[in-house]
Amino acid sequence: MTMTNRRGFLAGCGAAALAGAAGCRGGQQQSEGTAVDASVLPSYQPFEGAEPDLPGEVDRCSPAFFGYPADPPRFATEPPGDGAPVTAMVPTSFTVPPARDRNPYWQELERRLGSELRVGITTSADYDAKFATTVAGDDLPDFFSVGTVQALPEFLRRSAVDLTEHLSGDAIAAYPGLANLPTDSWKQVTFDGRILGIPIQRGLMNLPTLFARDDLLRERGITENPKNFEEFRAFCRELTDADRNRWACSDVPLTFLRSMLDIPQVFTVSDAGFGCSYTDERQQTALEAARQLQADGVIHPDGAATGTPVQKNWLGAGTTLLLEDSFIAWFSLYTQHARVPGFELRALPIPGFEGGRGTQRIPIPNVNFSAINQRAADRAETLLGIADWLAAPFGTEEYRFAKFGLEGRHYTLDGTDPVTVPDHADEVNLGTLYLADAARVVYARGRREVAQAAYDHQREVTQRAAKDPTLGLYSPTWSRRFDALSAELTALEGDIVAGRKPVSAWTDGVSRFMRGGGQDMIAEYDEALQQAGTR
Repeated sequence: MTMTNRRGFLAGCGAAALAGAAGCRGGQQQSEGTAVDASVLPSYQPFEGAEPDLPGEVDRCSPAFFGYPADPPRFATEPPGDGAPVTAMVPTSFTVPPARDRNPYWQELERRLGSELRVGITTSADYDAKFATTVAGDDLPDFFSVGTVQALPEFLRRSAVDLTEHLSGDAIAAYPGLANLPTDSWKQVTFDGRILGIPIQRGLMNLPTLFARDDLLRERGITENPKNFEEFRAFCRELTDADRNRWACSDVPLTFLRSMLDIPQVFTVSDAGFGCSYTDERQQTALEAARQLQADGVIHPDGAATGTPVQKNWLGAGTTLLLEDSFIAWFSLYTQHARVPGFELRALPIPGFEGGRGTQRIPIPNVNFSAINQRAADRAETLLGIADWLAAPFGTEEYRFAKFGLEGRHYTLDGTDPVTVPDHADEVNLGTLYLADAARVVYARGRREVAQAAYDHQREVTQRAAKDPTLGLYSPTWSRRFDALSAELTALEGDIVAGRKPVSAWTDGVSRFMRGGGQDMIAEYDEALQQAGTR
């Protein structure tokens, strides 16, 4: 029994303590006792139509663009649709857009696709309920974003088209947008050696990152980054002025602290097999460090009870100066706070706890995935063509339209960069990026220096990095028990940081985690790894 990871579904990997430790966990979705058969995975074939200003490197850095190409190349030679309507269902984290008859973007998208797109759009908060009702009613559309579902491999084998013959190996070359998605992303949609879905890739854009208001730090003459925990603690005290309603941190940056201590993500692997980082003695060091920050008064008093959207507002207002979030927020924060005079960000490199370099965690590469209904199997190539069009790479004319809409109505050009027109922005948000999407790149519209800084940060922090070893493996106990068990540890973690329980309570909490299923997860992952022949 397995379910998709809904916490990472629309927002990417969060920075909450245990969620941040695990990263987006949607990759742990293979059928029991198996690991991904690498021989069936699509061949990674980077798109060469738009040359980045700074080249990407797998597991090190995303390609970066200083501006949108002046003459974007065309990706598609003809509409991929077959003239018949296509039904779909997707979530959205934005305002639900105007209906087709009042939406010029929707109408133009259909013209470009060559098929009417009958897409049902549901707010992200309600999507799981809508998806469950649709599955129960046996009423799935042609193309759907996969919501939380029990027994995921079995559900997909029963409901989704097997795409292996279309996408395995070099066959994916027929779909250059999908071929531009790195190989690791396909591991999350491959079950029992069959490709049953289309990944929604984020890659290194999901790196857990600690952002700082660089403009406000520079006002105080702070240009150097902390080089160890004691310097970080002093740094946070210097930024805090509670009498003026200003605190260093929006919440306790536990992911950052654990990375300073080189604590791996939840599960670890070595020559001896799988293990669990919760048993690592350094966990208590991280919790003690978090308690010290809490006791220093450098954490916003409402941080533990407040979600990331509000914390982003605090950062813009200067109420807090540090925010732990996903790397991709670097660019959206500039858009969100465009009217804040002088707004500038920096991402803090990860120092070692006592000096040197810490370890960057590289999370599972996707936020979710989509699938094609078996009832539409006779149109699989058409629907894959539409998915390929929606995955048109950055720099193409199709990408610019898909993301920004029609020039003059939805965006204007500042040089070569599209700038959104707020009055009609909601028309563009059809949620189709949760059917298929382009591989993400570093791009800060009109801000070359931001793109350079973001690219440099990726290269810096990934010099010492650790990937989630569960990618492509499956543990049935994880699928049944991990969320509940980790929620108990998250609650305990909060009690420890707040001083309601001693740090030593962590040991008993981890023992309960291991007895409740953690040990079984380790054994199951180890078995899957052995079956994969990689140990």
